[in-house]
Amino acid sequence: MSSTTATGLNGNYQQPQTTSNTSRSSGTESAKENEWKNPLDDKEIPKDESTTGGNSLSNEAFMRLFLEQLKNQDPTAPMETQEILTQTAQLTQVEAQEKMKAAMEKMTSAMESMQETNEKTIEAQEKMIESQKKMLESLGLLSDSIQDSNILSGYNAIGVIGKIAETGLNTITLEKNETTKFSLYFDEPIDASKGDPKITIVTKKVTTGSDGKESEEKTIVKEISLKDYDGQSGWIDFEWDTKDSGGSYVKAGDYTISAEYNLDATTNKYLSTELGRGEVQSVLYDKGVPYLKLGEMVIPITYAHTFQPKS
Repeated sequence: MSSTTATGLNGNYQQPQTTSNTSRSSGTESAKENEWKNPLDDKEIPKDESTTGGNSLSNEAFMRLFLEQLKNQDPTAPMETQEILTQTAQLTQVEAQEKMKAAMEKMTSAMESMQETNEKTIEAQEKMIESQKKMLESLGLLSDSIQDSNILSGYNAIGVIGKIAETGLNTITLEKNETTKFSLYFDEPIDASKGDPKITIVTKKVTTGSDGKESEEKTIVKEISLKDYDGQSGWIDFEWDTKDSGGSYVKAGDYTISAEYNLDATTNKYLSTELGRGEVQSVLYDKGVPYLKLGEMVIPITYAHTFQPKS
């Protein structure tokens, strides 16, 4: 590097040295090379494309980035505590948002499933309603058929008079405690000397055992002696004051009435009869439908399931 000397009024003057452009440029580049650089600046930030379409960080990527930032921060200018807390809070917020999103997805799935179930239930109800309509139509046709059958059978109903009808209607229903009348039919005259002829009034109760099977329990509430009816046969009328054998009124409900008489010494068996069984006394008509008169009972002819000749 050269210098130029000039002579001034007060002596020698030396021109200051100048630095070339090349030297200044080299110094600038050297300074840039020595400048601190974050190693993550050139790294691509991982993204969670599965949940957000590639526009946000996953929890794992966020934590990796945060830890790398802490490890590689500039020692001369470390991250502020407030900034660390802020980023930690952001991570917590991201986790909460993801949990909320997962919960919303489950709720949406459950609602869709519920909607599908409701649609199936509605469909089943519609089918049930349709089935009930068809059943009602069938019952209507059946009722009309029975009505027509009853009217037609009325022409031959006169032929059952004098025959023994079996109906199975051997029960009376008590709604309140008042004297109740009923009739029983005896095929043979009652012989008071043969055994102990009597009427038995029974109540039935259905119970379920420990094995789940149902059983019928019968309880005798009243016995009426037939010794005072010695020699009588056919239809005999009786009255019951609705009291049990102890003199107390029985409860409302169903009670079965039957009788046994004329013990056979050889077989040791009684003759038996019951309510709803006996000789047809007459046939009555109501709107063309025949009814049978059996003692105190008047029932539709269709209630009788068998007719037998009188012995």
